[in-house]
Amino acid sequence: MRILVAIVHFWDPHGDGNHQSLRPDPQPRIRALQEQLLGLRRIGPLQGLLNIAALQVQNANQAVRHAIDVKLITDGEHHVLDRLDPAYAGVFEQINTGPPTGRHLGFEAQKYLASQLEAGYDLYAYMEDDLIIHDPLFFQKIAWFAQVKGPEAVLLPHRMELWHEPGFIDRFYIDGPIDTAVLRDVIPDPQPSMAAAIPGGEVQFESPLNPHAGCFVLTQAQLEHWSRQPHWQDGDCSYVSPLESAATLGLVKTFQLYKTSYSQASWLELQHWGQNFRCLIGRNVAPME
Repeated sequence: MRILVAIVHFWDPHGDGNHQSLRPDPQPRIRALQEQLLGLRRIGPLQGLLNIAALQVQNANQAVRHAIDVKLITDGEHHVLDRLDPAYAGVFEQINTGPPTGRHLGFEAQKYLASQLEAGYDLYAYMEDDLIIHDPLFFQKIAWFAQVKGPEAVLLPHRMELWHEPGFIDRFYIDGPIDTAVLRDVIPDPQPSMAAAIPGGEVQFESPLNPHAGCFVLTQAQLEHWSRQPHWQDGDCSYVSPLESAATLGLVKTFQLYKTSYSQASWLELQHWGQNFRCLIGRNVAPME
């Protein structure tokens, strides 16, 4: 598939420190972004097979690899792009925009994706700059769901954090259920659950108990439909912050949202780089019993 990926990227060393993007040390932003770009490269066209008999590298995964164009959406000033390893220089294109604040860059990413509708990509993806794809079938699963459920439905991934050594929890899903009253303000009419057959069993899809994912992937028809709605680019920032709102509210107003059940969260997941949420365990969050 031909896929356009718009990554919302921001770093301000003079920020309030509440997020890695607002702290003076650029290294976490650099490492997260480079791992994100590398994850996208690994499901692109450069996949090979060692033919031992012929002592030759041959093509592999032709049926499941993608042509991915990566665009980094920035404000032209607050970023770490000039600090990346030189090997990443040709992996992306920087798109400079003019948001009112860095936290509004998500709306600029929406606008940029819609500006490329005539390019005819199969999928249009929005990602925050610390999300890493490990599943080589990530985009195929989303495209399959759109075919099964129809264009009115969008499947979102679960975000999770990993740690670099054995610990008290090895895979930590960070978008757990939010307060019911808050959820009903965002999704007043949840969709009924549905199951779909997959090899070896079935997967359960549910109206999300937390609609945020920091990422969404739309077909060309879905993005075109959204861009024609009266609420397109309305700048609504009422959900948590402008960053979370840009990734969430427009989808809620336009589509039926789904995630897999928490018991099958790994079926469609993204790694959230670092341990910002894992560090809350034992401090603000009770450990798992």
